Amino acid sequence: MIACILGLLPVLAGAVTGQDLFESEVTVASQQPDERTAAMKRALAEVLVRVTGQRELLGQEPAKSMLADPARYVQQYRYYTVPNTRPAELKMRVRFDSNAVRTALRQQGASYWGDSERPDTLVWLAVEDRGERYIVAAQDGRAVYQKIQAAAQQRGVSLVFPLMDLEDQSRVRFTDIWGGFFERVLTASERYNPSAILTGRLNRAPSGGWVARWDMQVAGTSSSWSDSNQLLENLLQAGIDNMADRQASRLAVTGTGVNTSAITITVDDINTLTAYARVNDYLSSLTAISQFQVVQVAGSSVHYAVQLNGTLQGLAQTIVIGTVLEPSPTGAAGSYRLRQ
Repeated sequence: MIACILGLLPVLAGAVTGQDLFESEVTVASQQPDERTAAMKRALAEVLVRVTGQRELLGQEPAKSMLADPARYVQQYRYYTVPNTRPAELKMRVRFDSNAVRTALRQQGASYWGDSERPDTLVWLAVEDRGERYIVAAQDGRAVYQKIQAAAQQRGVSLVFPLMDLEDQSRVRFTDIWGGFFERVLTASERYNPSAILTGRLNRAPSGGWVARWDMQVAGTSSSWSDSNQLLENLLQAGIDNMADRQASRLAVTGTGVNTSAITITVDDINTLTAYARVNDYLSSLTAISQFQVVQVAGSSVHYAVQLNGTLQGLAQTIVIGTVLEPSPTGAAGSYRLRQ
């Protein structure tokens, strides 16, 4: 029955992304036109880095031409005063036209890093602050938690922190993270089913400066780096910037918007209309896919003809970090099944 129903519901869709990536807020001194234009430029620069995953883009085309006239990409803006600030802090929130920004980037072959290509990253962060040692937990009230979340918001990446409840405490100790014993960390991470894992060791020196060491696993690869800075905020921003840069280098889609290849993929275990809709919504959200349509339904398996913006390998990497599909047990290229 399900095969008969799905056969009557062919799909032709284009990739779509959420709008949060295209919104930014900046501090302004006034609502004067010159100040507004400068603020729009700063806001657009933040959005361009966020949606391409490339900080160096700001010194290149198409960013230069886009930043020369930021107002042409503005969809709406508004001012507001930050509560409980003295003197009063004025901010401007700007939302940019996602289609206009994406089109301008793709016309010149710039990369694009969409919502569905951004892994939820589980963060195990051990902090030593002048004798105090702790692992940053979800909803932690400390400055480290607040500042690293602000840095993540600026780059448009999603961070998940461990609960550090009795189960986590029984599996991971501060010394495991600090000493680089990541086997225990990986085991403890399984309950969160993360798409990526970032492990950090943050140390405050007696002089007041900070040092950080980071290790990340995403899309089957590992990388490590270290930073130091006098200011905690700058150190955490640098850590998140490096994380985002490395994720985008593997997961962002580069192309001119012209379909580069056509493939067929198969998705198994689609047994209900709800499951069918879930798969179609997911495929529609992927930047790596420009169009797709159902070509055959066989039992609980649906075969899709897919036009790619990138490569089959890029699509496979994106699916691995997602929560909707997983590679088929057969291991065949282009074969997936619905995650239960």
